[in-house]
Formats: sequence, structure tokens, C-alpha cells
Amino acid sequence: MSAHPDLSIIIPTLGRPILLQTLQSLVRAEGFDRLDIIVTGRIADEAICNAVRELSAAHPNIRHLEVSFPRGDSSEKKNAGWRAAKCDLIAFIDDDVVVARNWPEKIRAPFQRPEVGLVSGPGLVPDDIALMARLAGNALASKAAGYVAARYLAGNPEPREIRWSGLIGCNMAYRRAVLKRLGGFDPAFWPGEEMIAAFQATRLGHKLIFQPDAILYHYPRSSFARFCRQIYGYGATRIRLVRAGVTVEATTIIPAIGVLALVVLGIAAVFCRWAGLLLLAGLVIYALADLWAAIAKYRETRRRADLLIFFLIPIMHFSYGLAEWVELVRPGKDLSAPPLR
Repeated sequence: MSAHPDLSIIIPTLGRPILLQTLQSLVRAEGFDRLDIIVTGRIADEAICNAVRELSAAHPNIRHLEVSFPRGDSSEKKNAGWRAAKCDLIAFIDDDVVVARNWPEKIRAPFQRPEVGLVSGPGLVPDDIALMARLAGNALASKAAGYVAARYLAGNPEPREIRWSGLIGCNMAYRRAVLKRLGGFDPAFWPGEEMIAAFQATRLGHKLIFQPDAILYHYPRSSFARFCRQIYGYGATRIRLVRAGVTVEATTIIPAIGVLALVVLGIAAVFCRWAGLLLLAGLVIYALADLWAAIAKYRETRRRADLLIFFLIPIMHFSYGLAEWVELVRPGKDLSAPPLR
């Protein structure tokens, strides 16, 4: 290993088997010997834990911090990692990603500008995944996801400044000085600790750059239930972010309005014919927009199976909108993902 690493990489983990693929992709990355890699989190599976130990023994620039926290686990693992990091540039990736060979170089590049405080890149949908995982990833990368879709697309290769809400937590990097100024990631948020941190950092004047060439492949939720849980968490976190004072983005409350309209018109339709007609008209318009989004994604991928996101998009919107209402009425539920047993 180089005596002078120039990028620390923090990987908060739940001990998933794919963590080994994440680490192996970093080992194969260009400039690996200049990386300081820290896995944070307890790994219950002995086979996975032993494999991480073997990688650490073979590559001294890979470390494992066996930590866990009763609340705010994701945030606290990130905080433990960056505080133990050796470098002034600190990247955060999830334990279910595979990085491109040139990812370290690309995620570092925008920091050549002193006003840049944080950088993010896309989390692309890999090809070698099961159908449900592919549909989950493509639903989030479709036009039905609004501006969020840009996080999951490489797009224009030119780096560009973006709003705080354009950052994706599985592929981001900070200057250490910015993290110190923020006091790290807020344990009250999950998912969303990266969102509130990005909002606070940009309010302090630090620029956030989206680097389309800093590519990694993010393996989406592989089951229907886990996808619904993921989207539900996003919806609840959006209300927490608003409550914490972030700028309200009108498009993010559309799912909540849709859920409310569905309930109100559904009840009113029992008593009023016009309410029933209005509900029907709304559902037809929504279905046409849903179909348009599914066809647009199919035109990108040319895979017929991707048309099935037509059925997943309404569930995605409903889960998000329902979570927004639940969070308004019963705030503060701990959404942290439990460690694997």
C-alpha cells in the first residue's frame, strides 16, 4: 500500500454477502494502493466475516470496524468510519455496490476546485440481477420517479452542480473539513442522513457536484417486500426532512396528494355519482401516464420485461405517499434496517 492514501472509502455494512463483491471491485480498481478502505459494522455470518479478515490480511489498506448502534445505526456507522479515516477526501458507498475500475479517480476529480465540498455519482442498475431487482431499479430510474431518476442514470458526461436533493447516498464523497463542520451525519435520519447533510452543506456555501463518470452499480432490493419498505422509508424521511427545515420541493408531496384524493374520492363515490366519475377519470389519466413512463424506460433498455414496471410504479407512488401521511400523524418511527442474523 502507498504510504500516502488520497481517498478514504467508508462502507457501512449489514453483513450482506454482496459486501465481498463490493470489496473485490475496489481491489480491482485503478489506484487501489492509494485507497484507505474501512468497513464499519458487525458481521454476524462467520463465513463473510472470515472472508473480510482474509482480505484485510492480504491488503492492509482494508480495515474492519466491528461497531453497531441501537439507534441511527446507518448514520453512526458512517460517523465511526470517517472519524477513523486517514484522508481528507472521504467517500461513502453501500455494501451492495460494485464500483467501476476508474471510480476512485472520477469521484476525486471535482475536488480539484476548492469550492466543491461534496460529490455524488450515479448508481446504475446492473445486468446480472433477478427480475424483481431489475424492476425495482428501473422503476426508480424511470420518469415516474421525477428528478430522483437522475441519480440512477449516467446521462451527460459533463460534471454539473446540483441541488442537495440530487445526491445519492450509495455514491458520495465529502471533504473531511465539511463533515467536521456539520458534526457528521444525524442519527435521527434513516434513510435520509445523507440528504440532511447535503442540504446543510450546500446552505453553508459548499458546492455539490454530480459526476456522471463516477459510476458504480447498485444492486436494488431483490424482493417485493423489501422494495416497498425502501420506498416507504423514503416517503417518511421526506416529511422528516421538511420538519427539519429543508426546502420543500413540490413534486415530492404529489404522492401524498394522490393517496388523499384516492381515499376521499373513493369514500365520496359511495354517495355521489360525480365523485365516482372524477375518481375514474383520475385513474385513467394516471394509468396513461404510468404507461408512458413504462414505455419510455423500455425504449431505453430494449428489454420487454421492463414494461412490467407499469405495475410497480403505482405501488411505488402509493408506498411513498402513504408513508408521508403516517409520518405526519405518527412521527418518529425508527426506520433503521436491522442487522442480519
